[in-house]
Amino acid sequence: MSIKNLFILLFFISSISIQAQQKKQVLFTVVDTPVYIDEFNKVFNKNRDIVAEENKKTIEEYLELYINYKLKLKQAYDLKYDTVSSYKKELNNYREQLIQPYLTDSKITESLVKEAYNRMKTEINANHILVSVPVKASPKDTLKAYQKIIEARMKVLNGTPFEDIAKQYSEDPSAQQNGGNLGYFSAFDMVYPFENAAYHTKINDVSMPFKTQFGYHIVKVNDKRDSKGEVEVAHIMIKENVEDSLFAKTKINELYAKLDQGDSFAFLAKMHSDDKNTAVNGGSIPKFNANRMIKSFADVAFSLASINDISKPFKTKFGWHIVKLIKKHPIKSFEAAQEELIKKIEKNERSKIAGKSIVKKLMKEYKITKDSDLMQLFINNDSLGLNQNLENSLFNINGDKTTINDLLIYKSSNVNKDNKELYNDFLEQKVLHYFKANLEKTDPNFAFTMQEYRDGLLLFDLLQDKVWKKAEKDTVALKEFFKNNTDDYYWKKRGDVIIASCTQNDKANLVKKYLDADKSLEEIKKLVNENPIIHVIFTQGIIEDHHKKFPENFELNKVGVSGVIQIDNSNFVIVKTIAIIPPEPMEFQKAKGLVINDFQTYLEEQWIKELRQQYPVRINKKGLKKVIKLNQN
Repeated sequence: MSIKNLFILLFFISSISIQAQQKKQVLFTVVDTPVYIDEFNKVFNKNRDIVAEENKKTIEEYLELYINYKLKLKQAYDLKYDTVSSYKKELNNYREQLIQPYLTDSKITESLVKEAYNRMKTEINANHILVSVPVKASPKDTLKAYQKIIEARMKVLNGTPFEDIAKQYSEDPSAQQNGGNLGYFSAFDMVYPFENAAYHTKINDVSMPFKTQFGYHIVKVNDKRDSKGEVEVAHIMIKENVEDSLFAKTKINELYAKLDQGDSFAFLAKMHSDDKNTAVNGGSIPKFNANRMIKSFADVAFSLASINDISKPFKTKFGWHIVKLIKKHPIKSFEAAQEELIKKIEKNERSKIAGKSIVKKLMKEYKITKDSDLMQLFINNDSLGLNQNLENSLFNINGDKTTINDLLIYKSSNVNKDNKELYNDFLEQKVLHYFKANLEKTDPNFAFTMQEYRDGLLLFDLLQDKVWKKAEKDTVALKEFFKNNTDDYYWKKRGDVIIASCTQNDKANLVKKYLDADKSLEEIKKLVNENPIIHVIFTQGIIEDHHKKFPENFELNKVGVSGVIQIDNSNFVIVKTIAIIPPEPMEFQKAKGLVINDFQTYLEEQWIKELRQQYPVRINKKGLKKVIKLNQN
């Protein structure tokens, strides 16, 4: 079974009620564990709503899948997969992600959203100098780094070009090449303290030193401009040919000439672009902003002024391109951008600001009792007094005890703070830890979502061991499966073909005539094209029958030159079939990917049979009739 199918299956554990029901009717049991009608009914209806009509399953089909799911889950818990350290670690990582929205203050978040939105409307071009400060740097080393950044700043202020000072002082490796220039950036492109400094610095000014997790910086703002927003474009790309240095440039110029003559951009992209991911969609690329695309490509894309404008051919490190502007997307309204910005802030270090506010609220809400005398011993760094009270309670959070020893352990990894600051940080951290540790008890939705993921992750790990890894690593069994099912692994019919595309019917007939006469493609180009007008472009290679490059109704059934096939009013195609390669059995190595997938399906089917024998399943027939009746419409 593939990972994709696993996630489809996991839809079955969606919205199961965790609130007690006065009456629960059992639908089926696995060994002695009941599964209730209300649980199955909610799962079934949710999936019925989201699955396409042609893929919908009957109640009985869903029931079989759900029983299989419960059987696998039963075995996972029996085998104690929930005690494995890697499982616990991944579950904890997920819990930390899931908990993040609970750690933000909505009022603080709102102000951060407004700030981010306003910054999105402006792009900044800046240079910077970085003096690194290690995470556990001593106070002496930290001071040394600060003095170095101050020295660099003074030299800039005294007239030395910023770029020269960056090359001399900056510990950002790229500074040697770019003099510390970062190009244009906007909100979320840089770490938050850096972004703050840049947006608060005027054009041509140099900021005061500021610190990020990387060290001390100064930033010089060169320019501020209105954001260009995003663009949506289509492109045609021709990769360089190592055996023919002129191939890509020649072909892109031919395509540009065809476009200049009015040929369809989408058709030419589909037929000729080497970017396979976009060619099938007429070369269309999802919208992007100028900072998220390589500069050479973005500069051309954003330079196009009007919808349907087409660039001249240009080169990037990926090959030669032609770009067509599909749509410009200016900055969204605040209302339209708000939800997306909230999600970004939750994943960004800005969330710490909102988190601080939550901690303050919790400290007012919780019953916290402190031992002032022990706190003072710590602040005064009284080692003797502290050692005499290691296991005594420093403070309690709703009765949850924290000792002096806990604080000293925390201090050992936070040596750069004074004791008073460290005590306050430790108390806030413990308050937050208490909140997080008890969230399942206080929020039913959180508790359910965690249980849902806990079960899904267990099933994933079990499938890895029972099906996926075995199918990939047991080469002997895999080859035996291939040997027993060779009829399932055949190449489809393919053709060694030349596909010619033309924009005029008379030129297409000329091309057909010359292809019939076995003239070379270069000869045909010279005879048909009228420099600078390009009338024909060729695609050549071994192509599978019914591939999208073929005209829709083309049949790969004989060697020779097809008639002129009209695609639309301005596109005509001729196919010359040099050879037809009939269906033939695949060698094991060529078929291996398909074999692994089929072998996984086989292994899972056998595993389900074993589970059905190992764990008795009893279906309540009256309960099943009730479910069918409830879901008749």
